[in-house]
Amino acid sequence: MNNSESVKQLLNTPKKIAITTHQKPDADALGSSLAMAGFLKKKNHQVQVITPTDYPKFLHWMSGNEEVLVYTGNEAESYQIMQEADIIFCLDFSCLSRIEGLGEAVRSAKGIKILIDHHLEPEHFADFEFWNPTAAATCEMVYELIKSLGETDKLDADIGACLYAGIMTDTGSFRHPCTSKNVHLITADLIDLGVDTNRIHRLVYDSNSEEK
Repeated sequence: MNNSESVKQLLNTPKKIAITTHQKPDADALGSSLAMAGFLKKKNHQVQVITPTDYPKFLHWMSGNEEVLVYTGNEAESYQIMQEADIIFCLDFSCLSRIEGLGEAVRSAKGIKILIDHHLEPEHFADFEFWNPTAAATCEMVYELIKSLGETDKLDADIGACLYAGIMTDTGSFRHPCTSKNVHLITADLIDLGVDTNRIHRLVYDSNSEEK
């Protein structure tokens, strides 16, 4: 049984799921987390996204942003959620040191840990790894995982917008060498979902926020 089949079985029944990403989340980190959360909620899982630190306001437009729990200032609640989680998705980071104090909460948690990442030299702390250093973005990998589960029918424009933002930024607006044919095919699928690419570009790149 490969990792996708194992994860599909794990997700067949409703569970408590925590999702976390690296400190100072960017569009790929937050986008992959909120996209995964949106997908899992459609499968009737209880989901909580926890970020190690806060993130820029120009990402607040993403669907599900208002439900994100920031570890800094909410340490006790975050720790409890991690300890009670049946599954912990670790997105867009390969080492627990990248999530500050939240790393120890993840390490000590009894839940099944699933890593999805494209950075080099993973720590290999997770029970299941989806690791591809040639992928352009973790959002690309999240899309591929959902596709491998045979559940792209659960994607919608809100989820697609989160995925598109991560892919757009990590490819430098589709200019970097990592911008593969697969990236463009996924982007086309996201546009078919109703994703407004021009709006996302404006929200991310044309913001006047001093945080950028």
